[in-house]
Amino acid sequence: MHPFDSRPPLCNLMKPFRFEKTDSSVLASIPRVPGVYLFRRSDDEILYVGKSKQLRNRLATYLGTGSVKPSKTRIMLKKAVSFEIIVTETEKEALILEASIIKKYRPRYNILLRDDKAYPFLRLNMNTPFPRLRIVRSRKQDGALYFGPYPSAGAVKKTAKYISSIFGLRSCSDRVMKTKSRTCLLFQINRCTGPCCRKVSRDEYSAIVKQVRLFLEGNSNMLIGKLTRQMTRASERLEFEKAAKIRDRIHAIERIMEKQSVVADASADWDILGLYVHDGVPVISLLRVRNGILYGQEIHHLAGAVQKTRHELLSSFICQFYQENSVPREVVLESEIPDAVPISQWLAERAGKKVMLKNGVRGIRRRLLKMAEKNAGEVCLTRAHGSIAWSEKAQLIADTLELSRLPEKIEGLDISTTGGQAAIGSLVVFLCGNPLRKKFRRYNIKEVEGIDDYAMIREVLERRLSRGTVGDGLPELLLIDGGRGQLGQAERLVSCMDLSDSIELVALAKGKNGEDEKIFRPGWTRPIILQPHDPVLLFLQRVRDEAHKFGVAAHRRKRNKLTFKSDLNNVPGIGPVRQRALLSNLGSLKSVRLASVDRLRQVPGISNAQAVKIYEYFHKPEK
Repeated sequence: MHPFDSRPPLCNLMKPFRFEKTDSSVLASIPRVPGVYLFRRSDDEILYVGKSKQLRNRLATYLGTGSVKPSKTRIMLKKAVSFEIIVTETEKEALILEASIIKKYRPRYNILLRDDKAYPFLRLNMNTPFPRLRIVRSRKQDGALYFGPYPSAGAVKKTAKYISSIFGLRSCSDRVMKTKSRTCLLFQINRCTGPCCRKVSRDEYSAIVKQVRLFLEGNSNMLIGKLTRQMTRASERLEFEKAAKIRDRIHAIERIMEKQSVVADASADWDILGLYVHDGVPVISLLRVRNGILYGQEIHHLAGAVQKTRHELLSSFICQFYQENSVPREVVLESEIPDAVPISQWLAERAGKKVMLKNGVRGIRRRLLKMAEKNAGEVCLTRAHGSIAWSEKAQLIADTLELSRLPEKIEGLDISTTGGQAAIGSLVVFLCGNPLRKKFRRYNIKEVEGIDDYAMIREVLERRLSRGTVGDGLPELLLIDGGRGQLGQAERLVSCMDLSDSIELVALAKGKNGEDEKIFRPGWTRPIILQPHDPVLLFLQRVRDEAHKFGVAAHRRKRNKLTFKSDLNNVPGIGPVRQRALLSNLGSLKSVRLASVDRLRQVPGISNAQAVKIYEYFHKPEK
């Protein structure tokens, strides 16, 4: 029977239907209706959640055989053993359900909203009777309100100081709050309302906290309106001291507003979203405009995305961000997103007002959009130089290479030789994504004669792994510069040393004639080819290139030394002692070749006759 022949009424459709296969044979059983789909691993972990207004069409892009899939999607499908669909009545319901599942389960292949931890926030804990404002470096899912991120520590401290002077929120810790018996200096200078000594009631303090929230959310005009009404009521009740305090608070807020950047008329209530993607890592810069005033910038990273299009990135960001943040009247985007209608409806329900998603903007909106995109680009490029959290990159590497665990210590092996001469094996070490140069090692090839790359790899690797089993620590991942053959040599040696469970191997082969580089792994029938700017490929190239650079320098020195010795060995009467004297005094073989007889005579241990012989040897016509 068709799974949906006896399905319940649409109002009861929020029930999952599970499919134990993840291939095209099940497509005919999937309806063309709105809904959500979930891919699951063997242990029932949710790998990925998506939504669609036509489930069958969308799932055909995953399960169909003819579609070309990004590498991350292919990896996710390899891990998935089943999937579920949840049919919804409307596309908007699907959007809301998808956002709630992502928020609850945080699937590893979905776009996950991550604030830039390099920037500080203001945290207001609403779960205590007398909340205080704290400066923190990360936003947590703990029920507190977070404002920011701010562009610098100076900016957030300045804002906290303003709030302390204007509103008088407490700054002491909860422990001090419970044990304090008398007021502090801040209360004496009117920078604290004194909740520790019951100088303010809980209701009065809650009202102040609401004012702080309005101020930090950029609703200063609304706040001034409320304060003005409070001041009027206090005056009517002849509470002149209270009215004067409220008046001073209004004036302080107005002075701050005068210093802020006015970019539009007072009715402007916008969020500007600028998107920039670098090396597969998307960054969104959000500019908040309230009452026509630009209140600053927030930076957000979207991690773990299977989706690739800019439209999907923006849609996912909007659905996650506005679950917990205030919604403006306008969200300004670079272009129209396909699911704009259900997203607008959902935002309107959350905000209790009409919300527009605007694109194709001109004037000040366009200038702000370009500013946001530029800011996102600068942050993205700055983080690209190694400040992205290693846990993110390690997860990407593990997923792409199908590793059994996250790599922390990664080593790269390279062989440098010229026609089998002066062969050097180099090994570099990366710990949590950064080179550990004091652990870099070079190996003189001792046992291999002639051109035999495989034997050289075996020799170097055996010496390295023998040292590792004694106490130098083995890497989780070892990168070999080469292809399937080089990888096979390393795999056999690791197996013989009974280290297969400790070390995972990967080989990176350069493409010929401009072809893409290929990645080989034990057990793979074919190599994979990643996009040129894929962060996993870029990291593997960095390790490989570091090993090559480290080895080539030593190889050249060794080759030059051998060349120098072989040349001087042919000069009659010049033995090892005089060879060392020449090199020490003149610095290099090139200097010896170019030296005059008089200069050669000045070298200790070199007689006039020997100086003439050396000069004549290097100045024969054939030389």
